[in-house]
Amino acid sequence: MRRSSATSPTGWRCSAVYDVLVAGAGPAGSALAWTLARAGLKTALLEARRHPRGKPCGESLNPGAAAALERLAGKRRFAEGGAAGPAQTFGHPLRGWLLHCGTASMEAEFPGGAAGFSCRRDQLDGWLLEQAELAGAEVLQEHRVRRAMRGDDGGCLVEGEAGGGTFRIRARYVAGADGIRSAVARSSGLGAPWGALRKIAITARMSGIEQLRDRVELHLNEGSTLGIAPLKGDAANVTLVLPAGSAWAEEGRNKSAAMLRELSRRPRLEGRCRHAVLEDEPLACGPFHQPIPQPASGRIVLVGDAAGYYDPLTGQGIYRALRSAELAAPLLLRALETGDERQLSVYGRLYRKEFAAAAALQRVIEFGAARPRLFEASIRILGRTPGAGSRLAAWIGDCGSVT
Repeated sequence: MRRSSATSPTGWRCSAVYDVLVAGAGPAGSALAWTLARAGLKTALLEARRHPRGKPCGESLNPGAAAALERLAGKRRFAEGGAAGPAQTFGHPLRGWLLHCGTASMEAEFPGGAAGFSCRRDQLDGWLLEQAELAGAEVLQEHRVRRAMRGDDGGCLVEGEAGGGTFRIRARYVAGADGIRSAVARSSGLGAPWGALRKIAITARMSGIEQLRDRVELHLNEGSTLGIAPLKGDAANVTLVLPAGSAWAEEGRNKSAAMLRELSRRPRLEGRCRHAVLEDEPLACGPFHQPIPQPASGRIVLVGDAAGYYDPLTGQGIYRALRSAELAAPLLLRALETGDERQLSVYGRLYRKEFAAAAALQRVIEFGAARPRLFEASIRILGRTPGAGSRLAAWIGDCGSVT
């Protein structure tokens, strides 16, 4: 990665003015920076930590996310292997979901042969970051953004910490891609109080899990939910979602013990996980519910989790990250071409329209997940209804965006 003089001592001030400064080098930020830099804009991409870095995530791309990544990279490059394309980041094809609750089960296959992929986030994030830099974005790692505000010159001023000191960078526009605790959202007035849904998630990679298929598994139980996404070989991403503040969440402070205990207490998994071992130390995150009433204001726009988050159950986070960047990029380009920041005013409407169905589905699933008996009955009914599984998988998989 290219190094920058922005690691200079305390009080360093950048004299250059970027067209767009993107805060956060996850999928949303890197995808946006890649698109803007490829279009010829002077783009800075700031990341608080240094890649590769751990990231609590279900590590799966649904068909909508896979299609968005293909549009971003181009079909030929998307299909290439090795260092030239993203194929090396994919662990396993994913063709649907398996839902389990109590004694009820349902298989939901993505329609029309659509498929997603599992992925190790450190590899996916690293590849996207590399593509943004190759396209011409200036990548500044270990640069933590603390504030983004309107500058005296009509542009934006971004302040933060790097290399034991501070920095100030000017840009004409700022994109916050810095997650659900977005400093860009808070400092620009786009943030909002935490929502009512309070959950935490513990995520780990495990090997030795038997009978993995090309399906994401969702196991609902009283007080917790367990998701399994197959990676390469017998490895899988295992994500345990718990109500924050519950007794089980308190036990979950010992993350490794909580993960193994949860596998052993589920009859459908106990036999399959007899030889399962943790590949690495589990990561925890949460709570998640961060409502954002308006994801853009003036010269500041929010993408990915920074633009709002509700619940991790449906595995749609990477799709929302890539698709929100895809929505924001042409509006930023148009605003810079015309000199009219009002071009960004339609972003909120486009964002809400794009994700309205997914947001409604998330709330329906959360309502059922909080009521296991109701969810179990619903799964039984859906399992007996012709085509219901495919329709549910299409919603969860964002298959409407697959072209």
